[in-house]
Formats: sequence, structure tokens, C-alpha cells
Amino acid sequence: MTATVDRRVGTQHGAAVELRGVSKVFGHGPEAVTALTGVDLRVRPGEFVVLLGASGCGKTTLLNLVAGLDRPSSGAVTVDSSRPAVMFQEPALLPWLDAVRNVELPLRLSGVGRSARRARATELLDLVRLGGQARKRPHELSGGMRQRVALARALAATSAGDGSEGGLLLMDEPFAALDAITRDFLQGELQRIWKATQTAVLFVTHDVREAVRLGQRVVLLSSRPGTVVREWNLDADGADREQLTEEITGRLREVISTHARA
Repeated sequence: MTATVDRRVGTQHGAAVELRGVSKVFGHGPEAVTALTGVDLRVRPGEFVVLLGASGCGKTTLLNLVAGLDRPSSGAVTVDSSRPAVMFQEPALLPWLDAVRNVELPLRLSGVGRSARRARATELLDLVRLGGQARKRPHELSGGMRQRVALARALAATSAGDGSEGGLLLMDEPFAALDAITRDFLQGELQRIWKATQTAVLFVTHDVREAVRLGQRVVLLSSRPGTVVREWNLDADGADREQLTEEITGRLREVISTHARA
């Protein structure tokens, strides 16, 4: 088996990320666990794609491969970004830095000058509607506010500090730990920010309603070993999202029950 990982910048090859025949095996011999097998997936620049599946189906593993945190066992991963940004369930802010300095961090690591990175960080905090909280440290912010700071920091990383829009944002169930009201609010905010920034998003969730609300396209993974079993285009003319929610829920239950009987 062969595996390739290709990271490009501004090549305009038509995809923000593309996986072709990707498999991932952990361990060796009889103890080996196959997490993913034969995954084909393409995300266009500026597209919002939701990766849906039951717990343990390999969603996070796939995201780690795209992020460059791991390598596939076989297949090819092509990413049109030298450094896609990742957002997790926990905001992982540095507690000794205030909000604006947390957002500045990826710009500072990229060598962006002080005045330019402060201007960009301030712009992004305004974008996530936290302009008045720039000097507050994480412990002074609510859970939802901390996630918005984390989102601003991720957006700073996608642009590499040059002020350009676009890039690739990988989101691993970023709202799962929040209460229902805060989660609903942040889903709406994410939609607004995505439209404003034209960032390609690959969003992982096991929540069907969240997937249908956010995504232009929903991709369903089978239970382990994960592979793509179905896709839905939610932007298609005449698409009824309530009906699609029921259809996708039924297909997800079928995938789970099939795995349980195996």
C-alpha cells in the first residue's frame, strides 16, 4: 500500500481538500484496527461540508489526516493550504493571554509584525462580535465567547496574516460541549462568518440537525471502518431541509444498526 500527502498553496487545482482511496490502520498484526477504508472526498474552495457519523466511525481520524496531524496508511490526501486551521470541542486558549493576543498567536508564529497582527486580530474579533472583549482573559469569558475567540484565532491561521480571505477550516464538534441555547446561537454565527470569509469548512458532527442546518453538503460515514456511504446536496433546488433531516436520520440509524448486528 502507498500513501501520499500533498500540501499546496494557491494552486487553484479546484479543491480545498481532496481524499482519494484513503485508509488508516492503527497498529499491526492481529491487534490492528482499521479506522478508515477507501474514503473518497472532495471539498471545493469556499464550500461548507459536514462529515456525519456515529461515534467511533473515524470522523476525527479523517480530520487529523487532513490537518497533517497524522498520515494515511494508503491513498492520497491533497490540501490546497500549507496550514489548515483546526477547531476542537475545547477552545484551548492560553489562559495567561487576553483575547486579542490569543487571536494574534498564529500570526506571531508566522512572523507577522506587531502592528499588522494586532490589526488583523482586532478585525477578526470584530467579525465574531467580541470587539469589546479584546482585553479579557479566557476565565473572564463565557464558554460561548471562548469558542468565538477560538474561531477568530483559527481564521487568523487560515489567512496566514496577509488579510486574505479563503483558506480551510477544520472543525471537530466545536459546539458539542455547549448548552443548547449557546450552541444554537453559535451555529448561526458560524454561518454568518463562513459567508463573510469564503473559508472552506470541513465540519465533523454526529448531530443530524446540526449537519442539516450548517452544511451545503452532508457526507455520511459508515461505522468502523469508516467509508463514505451517502452524500446529500442541501443546496439543490427545492431541497426541503426538514424532510432531509428525517431521511438522513433514518440512514444514520440504519448504518448504526447494521454495525450492531455485525
